[in-house]
Amino acid sequence: MNRDTIKKEIAGVALGIVAFFYIGALLFYHVDDAAVLEPLQWYEFFGRNAMEAAAGLHNPFGIFGARLSELFIRSFLGYVSVIPGFAAMYWGWSLLFGRSLKLPLIFTLYAILIALDIATMFGLTTAPFGDIMAGAVGRMLAAFLSTVIGYTGAWILLAVLGLAASLFALRVFVENPLEKLRFAGAAAKTLFAGLVTRKPAVPLSEDPADSEVPEEEEPQQYSVPEEMTRQPVVSAEEVTAEEPDTQEPQISIREGVHEKEADLDKRKLKVKTKDRVVYRFPSVDILRYAREEDYIDETLLEESKKRLLEKLGIYKIEVVRISATVGPRVTLFELELAPDVKVSRVTALENDLAMAMAARGIRIIAPIPGKNAVGVEIPHGKPRTVWMRSVLQVEKFKNNRMALPVVLGKTIANEVYLDDLSSMPHLLIAGATGAGKSVGINVMLTSLLYACSPDKVKFVLIDPKRVELLHYQNLKNHFLVKFHGLDEQIITDPVKAIYALRSVVKEMEMRYELLEKAGVRNIADLNRKLPDEALPYLVVVVDELADLMITAGKDVEEPITRIAQLARAVGIHLIVATQRPSVDVITGIIKANFPARIAFQVASKVDSRTILDGSGAEQLLGNGDMLYQSASQPKSERIQCPYISATEVESITSFIGSQTGLKNFYHLPQPDVREKGGAYQNGIAQDTDGRDSMFEDAAHLVVMHQQGSVSLLQRRLKLGFSRAARIMDQLESCGIVGAADGSKAREVLVDNHDALELLLRNLD
Repeated sequence: MNRDTIKKEIAGVALGIVAFFYIGALLFYHVDDAAVLEPLQWYEFFGRNAMEAAAGLHNPFGIFGARLSELFIRSFLGYVSVIPGFAAMYWGWSLLFGRSLKLPLIFTLYAILIALDIATMFGLTTAPFGDIMAGAVGRMLAAFLSTVIGYTGAWILLAVLGLAASLFALRVFVENPLEKLRFAGAAAKTLFAGLVTRKPAVPLSEDPADSEVPEEEEPQQYSVPEEMTRQPVVSAEEVTAEEPDTQEPQISIREGVHEKEADLDKRKLKVKTKDRVVYRFPSVDILRYAREEDYIDETLLEESKKRLLEKLGIYKIEVVRISATVGPRVTLFELELAPDVKVSRVTALENDLAMAMAARGIRIIAPIPGKNAVGVEIPHGKPRTVWMRSVLQVEKFKNNRMALPVVLGKTIANEVYLDDLSSMPHLLIAGATGAGKSVGINVMLTSLLYACSPDKVKFVLIDPKRVELLHYQNLKNHFLVKFHGLDEQIITDPVKAIYALRSVVKEMEMRYELLEKAGVRNIADLNRKLPDEALPYLVVVVDELADLMITAGKDVEEPITRIAQLARAVGIHLIVATQRPSVDVITGIIKANFPARIAFQVASKVDSRTILDGSGAEQLLGNGDMLYQSASQPKSERIQCPYISATEVESITSFIGSQTGLKNFYHLPQPDVREKGGAYQNGIAQDTDGRDSMFEDAAHLVVMHQQGSVSLLQRRLKLGFSRAARIMDQLESCGIVGAADGSKAREVLVDNHDALELLLRNLD
């Protein structure tokens, strides 16, 4: 039970006690108590005089109860003042049992209105008890109305107001009152008809003629009035069949998960790193806090249920039982079907149900894993924002024992979904523009920043879009790695991204050598066996894979595939995101090595199948609504990703960046030479003279075609534009091609291959 629930229960009990005291004090009002209290001051509740006065009171609720009753009955609405007390008692009951507060608010307004109405009616009477029933306010309102619209007009107005308010309250608090009254009348009619047409009891004898029944009573027992015989007798079953509402299964609302709250700042916030620099975790106060409403509109749920059952009833699909779970943005209706109904009949009605519910984003789960039910997810009209702080301030995150805990969001049951990146072990994220990919990456990185110290995890950030991961530049002295030959720590150039990925591959190979020497199988065992030589986890984030695949193709796919296949045991994990989930970006090799996937809203079923191997992502709502396919679950889980703004991310990274930086940075090794005599510099393979490893192939190509153009090198050598242009400049500097002349192809200065071989030998 969380703290808010306890507070509500305490408030409910306190309000109930106050309401009980108020009602009791007014009901035990006595006229003679005013004379007993007259010698006392209004604030005098203690002392000898107060004790003597209390002994002479008729009101059992003491001096305070007597003064309270005197005040409300004489100066306000008389005995009618009791009615608002019942509204206060209703508030206490709703708070105690966690009910919706909408109905108590409506009942309070009704109680005040009806109390004023009744008090004014008593004020219009001339009966001797009119003063004590109406009070000063009732008499004043009665005098005003009788003066303005007359005595008769006042009675008519008050009667109409009272009746209208009562009918409105009846409609709010009793569902379909006219239908229930009509059904009760039909049932009474059936019961009466059954009594009239029932045959008399026959005595227990062999001959019915032996029964002593007076002759004059026989017609009364066996005859039925003619007007009754003209109408068919209605059985109880027929009455039930005429009322379809009584056949509908009642909806049961499943209570969502109430996560146990925990103060994340009440932990060890200061730690010492390996180089004895004090590091302080960021406080959750940096994050925005807005209380999430857990109000459930039962009227809206009932309306959605009726629409759903009505549409299913048209296609003769019988539902035995129905329950609802209300999530942040979606309500899950669990339908238990009749035994003779095929599940495929429900799945075929996805578009029909969407039209009937007048909602987008309807998703059918047939069946729900582990349950004898079909799930229908329907967006509700009051979506709730899930804030980042609300998913971090829970016991589950504070006391987790995961190596790399990442928060994904909240499920439909309002449960915080937490997973371990080290066990995924890699994550593929895809979705349309604006669906929430970048926010999702920020949520995961923020989770790691709140859970891990700089000694435990390091980030390799590749951001071809240049702006999505800009705020993490503040982490350069704590969490970001350094590359040999590169000044940047957040890679934005596609050519340098290849270099960074190959550096990670080299780091992976070196770590495997360490595992082999230590005789252990994974990084966790290595860190336990050699704590002084503990290695940090590496989280490689690629924010836009499509851009890298377009510019580099195989040069990017190869290192990503190697890391995905082998890097789990050595603590290197990938988070790859793309907004173009097509087969030329998410290739079969990449897809096979990413068992954990997240799909945000996409445009078509084809894109959804590319990511999840099934449909469903095209029905999502955007703004963080996602499907998470875990490696250990047969079907995807619908989760609402929390929201964290760019300002909050910048505040967190600035807080970390303002601290004293680490003395020893974590450097990734220089990648291996791709070709004999070559080395990696500035993100591309170059030989010892600074020329690209593809320089000689390019030279032979342009001499053979006698045409020097960047597009020729791109097509024939399968190079990116930047690299092909750089090789063309090197060919120019060596005298193989001429200078650029606008959009025209360059002039080739070498006539044949023999002359080229001589030139190349002279260059060496």
